[in-house]
Amino acid sequence: MTHHPSITAAKAVAPTTFSELRESCRLGARRLKGGRLEVAKFVLAHPYDVAFASAREVAERSGVSTTTVMRLVGGLGFESYAAFQRLFRTELMRGRQ
Repeated sequence: MTHHPSITAAKAVAPTTFSELRESCRLGARRLKGGRLEVAKFVLAHPYDVAFASAREVAERSGVSTTTVMRLVGGLGFESYAAFQRLFRTELMRGRQ
C-alpha cells in the first residue's frame, strides 16, 4: 500500500516532488476551504511563478493573506516557505534537463 502525504494528516509529511504535492492537494481538496483552496489552485496552476515569488506575492496573486499561504504551506508539512519553494525550483530545473 502506497502512502501519500495528506493535508488532512495531523503531522503531514511534506511532499518531496511536484507530483506528490499535486496528489496531496487533490486528496486534501475536500477539506481545503476558502483561501487555502485558492492558494492550492494557484500554486498548482503556476508552479514556475511560485519558484521565484515570495509568500506575499503568492498571497496577492491568490487573493488571500500571507498568513493563509503560510497555513497551507505548514498544513502540507513544510517547515518554511523557503522549503516549499525549493520543491518548485527543483521542478523547474527538472523541466530544463
